[in-house]
Amino acid sequence: MKVKDFTKKEDLYATHPAYDERIANWKFYDLAYNGGMDFIKKALDQHPRESATNWNQRVKEGVNFNYSAIVIDLFSYYLTEKNPARELGKLSDDELYKMFTMDCDLYGADFSVWINDCQKLAGIFGHIGILVDKPQTDITNREQAIANGIYPYLCAYTPPNILDWKFERDIKTGKPTLTYLKLRDFEGDILVWYQSHWERWVLENDTPSKVGYGVNPIGEIPFVWMKNIKDNTYPYMGISDLKEIAYINASLIRNISCGDEVIKFAGFPMLRAPMEKDDDAGKTKTDIIGPRGVLEFDPSTPEAKPDWLESAIKDPIDAILTWVGKKISEIYQIAHLSGMHAHEKSDQVRSGVALRYEFAQLTRVLSKKTSNLNEAEQQIIRFWLKWQGSEDIFKDISVKRPTDFSVDDLSQNLENYITSMANVQSERYGKEIQKSIARQTLPELGDEIVNEIIDEIDNAVPPKKEEETNKKKEEINIDKK
Repeated sequence: MKVKDFTKKEDLYATHPAYDERIANWKFYDLAYNGGMDFIKKALDQHPRESATNWNQRVKEGVNFNYSAIVIDLFSYYLTEKNPARELGKLSDDELYKMFTMDCDLYGADFSVWINDCQKLAGIFGHIGILVDKPQTDITNREQAIANGIYPYLCAYTPPNILDWKFERDIKTGKPTLTYLKLRDFEGDILVWYQSHWERWVLENDTPSKVGYGVNPIGEIPFVWMKNIKDNTYPYMGISDLKEIAYINASLIRNISCGDEVIKFAGFPMLRAPMEKDDDAGKTKTDIIGPRGVLEFDPSTPEAKPDWLESAIKDPIDAILTWVGKKISEIYQIAHLSGMHAHEKSDQVRSGVALRYEFAQLTRVLSKKTSNLNEAEQQIIRFWLKWQGSEDIFKDISVKRPTDFSVDDLSQNLENYITSMANVQSERYGKEIQKSIARQTLPELGDEIVNEIIDEIDNAVPPKKEEETNKKKEEINIDKK
């Protein structure tokens, strides 16, 4: 990859075509998830005949039922309710890796919590990028590195901050390889990576200036694309969970605002007042104009007196509520969560077949997310080891997350496990079941203690074998006598 020239501002901030194509959507998804006044203002349009004063008031009174956040947080809950099974081999005893798991971003973040938060961001945007970097230092001695806390760390970049990139086919393997990457740091600096080196650029007096440079000793750009659901257009990107939901969520804000307008301007009785006539001198009456309608009647008619006419607003309000309810149901349907929504609504009944199908679809989506999350974590570990010169032990490392996502089924799972252990006469099967039970029932103990328990299970002698061994020892002793 040829090194690029960033002497011009427009070159420094140039972006990838896919970035230009999707940046508006990414910003909208971000607004939808975070909600608040910014999203309400984005969602509400000013009518061509509406005054600025009325529109500003509508924005001020706007209400957001944030189903975008509900869907993302619910997916995150299912994906993170059970701890992953991490088989780390020799890495589990590495002091520097233990330090990394307790502070993976040098801001004090626990690695398990941090990567779960990254998955939530991937759900919002479709994907995020994770840079596995290492502080530049003269320390090469392992003891000094431990003493000073020098180890590879992580930086997360949302799609709006991944400005440009390039993939090229590797000559030897034919695999697409990231050969160029341009990122916008949280401080506004531009960080550029090549396979051979990295550069840091800033704007000084509106002119690009290179303020940092370093050799890339690992020979590849240590950047992980964490995908939510794979995008077939760009395989390294992902599809957001809010692709359709964010826009439905915005339309709900508009519908609710219309309902508020109906209540405000038509939801109160109208006054009927006596008609005022022009006098003989040619004086004209003054029309009363206000936010409420005033109807006039002829005061000479029998039993003429001021009264109130009730406004008929039930029909438009019911229509708005019905339409809002339909959109909410569609949000759950799109997210494959309509089965749970049916349980929440006492007036909605769904067949067992429909519910099983819906839960199967949800499980399929969650399984894809889980697979992508496992892949991203393994790539992070690979780059971490490569920075440490220990990539050879990566073959012994695996990360697996459970794909049974309902906590309510835990007791039933345990009962099935115990029953199957009694019926399946296999030593290996029994040990695998015991390890699975340990991971599911003791997640709060942490990876280290659970891994010790798993080692004990692997090294334990089954009771039947122990009984046979003792019997053989007794026979040998009898023979000796």
